[in-house]
Amino acid sequence: MRMLTAALALTLGVGANAADDASFDMRVSEARRHMRAACQAVQSLAKPDAAGNPALVETAGAEVGNAVTLWSAIVRDYAAVTPAGYAGDPGWKQRLEDIRLDLERMQRETAAHEWRLAFLSCAHACNWITMMHEANGVTLAIDTMAALRKRVGILKGLVAVGQAERGRPLVKEVLAARDAVLLSPPPEGPTRDAFLAALPELSRAVDALAEAARSGADLTAPASSLAAIVERVYELAI
Repeated sequence: MRMLTAALALTLGVGANAADDASFDMRVSEARRHMRAACQAVQSLAKPDAAGNPALVETAGAEVGNAVTLWSAIVRDYAAVTPAGYAGDPGWKQRLEDIRLDLERMQRETAAHEWRLAFLSCAHACNWITMMHEANGVTLAIDTMAALRKRVGILKGLVAVGQAERGRPLVKEVLAARDAVLLSPPPEGPTRDAFLAALPELSRAVDALAEAARSGADLTAPASSLAAIVERVYELAI
């Protein structure tokens, strides 16, 4: 049955469309890995203890340059030839261009050592990519991990400022976000196996947080532990 399905897909052109989507998504992931590296560098440079760090300055400039180059190639190759999974998006071309403009602005801000502005431009560009997926009904591992990361970050922040009781209701959202990660397709490419291997540890960390919330225990340690694991798995999901 699988061989027959595959044969029909190729005959009808479904296989070609799927491959086109996969190729596009992998190129976006490649650009996002450089975006994340650049974003982490400028975020660090915005802190007083790392201001002017030569290695970080070099990393920020190189990585944002790579991201601009890769995204410009995506705009060139896909603005007029939309991947099948995004074909119904009337704002497709403009979405790609808006991301490119944000990355180019980040590149200028990085060159001017305007680290905080560069970080905001990077975050804005990442949000555009998330919105591109949402508008087209596309859910990748990075999207569900981003949702989990956001909720864990809010919870950890509340706990850190002594507002753990306000954070406890968010544990239910963290559990739902974890389940969405487990149900999403794993990333394609070199990090796929490592991502899948990390999911049990991620799930156990969420369960530990839930148990602490249920029992009324201090959430500081489980929230911090979960946040660290989320960052690692988020990196693998890109």
